[in-house]
Amino acid sequence: MLFIKSTFFKRVLILFFFLIYNPVSSRANECGWFLSDFTSPVCTDAKYIFWTGTTITAGLRLLKQIKGFDEIQRRAVAKNHLKGLGEFGGDIGYGYLNGTYILGNYLLGGARGAKKASHMLQATFYTVGTTVALKSMIHETRPGYPQEHDSFPSGHASASFAFASVVLAQDGVLWGSLAHLAAIFISFSRINDEWHYLHDVTAGMTIGMSYAWGIYFNNMDYGKPYWFTVLPTENLDGLSIGYALSF
Repeated sequence: MLFIKSTFFKRVLILFFFLIYNPVSSRANECGWFLSDFTSPVCTDAKYIFWTGTTITAGLRLLKQIKGFDEIQRRAVAKNHLKGLGEFGGDIGYGYLNGTYILGNYLLGGARGAKKASHMLQATFYTVGTTVALKSMIHETRPGYPQEHDSFPSGHASASFAFASVVLAQDGVLWGSLAHLAAIFISFSRINDEWHYLHDVTAGMTIGMSYAWGIYFNNMDYGKPYWFTVLPTENLDGLSIGYALSF
């Protein structure tokens, strides 16, 4: 085994490792520097997901307005495919998957885990924030609970599909496919149990996927670091995980 005794070469290697994991120069995305993570769904290649999902959502909402009801949601409720599992889907959809992924990777995954945790944290942060803002502005009633006015968009769908997209981007097709199956189950449970219409769910899916991939493309294509970064120690004798909040 080769041991590096020279302090100079040790510091050079540490700085080299740091530069690999943290690009010192990043470029503005298609919309510029300002709020680049917030605008990433429409200012990176995630725009293809965003505009496709938005178009589908608008079409479903228009169809519901013309018919006066959501046929798919009505049939799902009538058949009640999930039985008692619908409540389970609702329970796990409150961001528990996202939180478990963040904590697990940050605490146990080292530098690579910190990067994955940061991607999940950022995607979830922007997804939830956007979802809550839209709910408060639109005030659409829920199909089975007309006294509640926060149906659009589905927070369960947005959080679960943000989770699934990050897993796909960071952990590959196998784990990403399993995560998407979980997201589909959670989202369908909200239709099955009369909490949401189909267009609520497609809107949530669009938001979650767009932010997960938009933030990913900001990092990969434009060199913008995630919030958790690998930093050299003050004396350049090791590496530490740093945290920087930038929008």
